[in-house]
Amino acid sequence: MPTQVEIAAHLDMSERNVRDVLNRLHIDWNQATLEDIRIAYIRDLRDKAAGRGAGNSVELTRAKTEEALVKAANGRLDYMAKIGKLVPADVAGKALNEWAVFANREFQMAVDRIIGDMESHSEQSVDQEKVTGIVRATAERVAGYAQKLGSDFEAGRNPLGASEDGRDS
Repeated sequence: MPTQVEIAAHLDMSERNVRDVLNRLHIDWNQATLEDIRIAYIRDLRDKAAGRGAGNSVELTRAKTEEALVKAANGRLDYMAKIGKLVPADVAGKALNEWAVFANREFQMAVDRIIGDMESHSEQSVDQEKVTGIVRATAERVAGYAQKLGSDFEAGRNPLGASEDGRDS
């Protein structure tokens, strides 16, 4: 039977590593041949390479990878916040609502000017109630949609359709 020094030399590793490998493979080095040890070691390496061996190492590797990805994503978020490119959801929601109010006011004033110009350049009058009803309904839809987007932002939902991995769709 080979000694641990011979096994280490045969497998190109330290004696300490040989003891760990033999324990992990449940091999009694006093009972096994160099060939038996080599074959068991090679099969263990193949299993690990194929993702079948080493107990929970595949899950551990996966968990470490996920942790690293989360850490990197948080780092990007911190960086974006520091350079002023990250807007808190409540601020974005408020900005959308304020934009809708401003846009609707401007839209209404533009329609009023159009009506005034039409009446001053023609002999016909425009039914302002009918126009105002159409404009008001449109303005309410715009405001409602802005409020929905704003509340989606504040609730943590994704109103703009970005995918789960953070890329825009």
